[in-house]
Amino acid sequence: MTRPAAPLDELLGRALGATPPPAGDDLDRRALAAAIDVLVERGTEGATMDDIARVSGIGRATLFRRFGGKDQLLERALTAEVRGFLDEVAQRFTQVQDPTDRIAEAFVACLRLTDRPLLRDPDPQRAAAIISALGAGDPSPVELARRFVGAYLAEGQRTGVLPAGDPPVQADAMVRLALAYLVLPGLRPDPADEDGARRVARLVFAPIVVAPQA
Repeated sequence: MTRPAAPLDELLGRALGATPPPAGDDLDRRALAAAIDVLVERGTEGATMDDIARVSGIGRATLFRRFGGKDQLLERALTAEVRGFLDEVAQRFTQVQDPTDRIAEAFVACLRLTDRPLLRDPDPQRAAAIISALGAGDPSPVELARRFVGAYLAEGQRTGVLPAGDPPVQADAMVRLALAYLVLPGLRPDPADEDGARRVARLVFAPIVVAPQA
């Protein structure tokens, strides 16, 4: 009988708290990509090292030797997914200085998450599992996102780049809106249409923080 992996929320929580591992070689990248594909297809309950070996074309013994076990491999794969997203946000932030442009670029990066297997056309059951995982843990991924956005807003307001406001409340609203665009059907713009995504960000997200607060 296949031993279930740790629940998705536990694996995602570990991934968010993990120290980024070395980039690894091509074999590592193939294994991590295959692990995500199998996780998407079968969930933590049904995923097996045999499946990952088959999809990656890497021997089962080699996977165990490199990663230790199924939980460790899935956690490492999720860590790589999270790191890839954060790296893209950081790269886009360095390219612009205007606060509204930065918000727009961050939203474009968020929509790019839908190109990744975990969020690519999720069925309702998987979308529900992702939402549950994002809200679980102490702190949860959603709370970490609120802290990250809130810190950016607080610093901008402190330096006068952004008008005075309430960073925790503003950050909460922005994170909730971003999640809605990511996981609810029929809401998100086409991630390939970056200009369209920037327009949504300027119309919907930017006024939360750029317009003067009462």
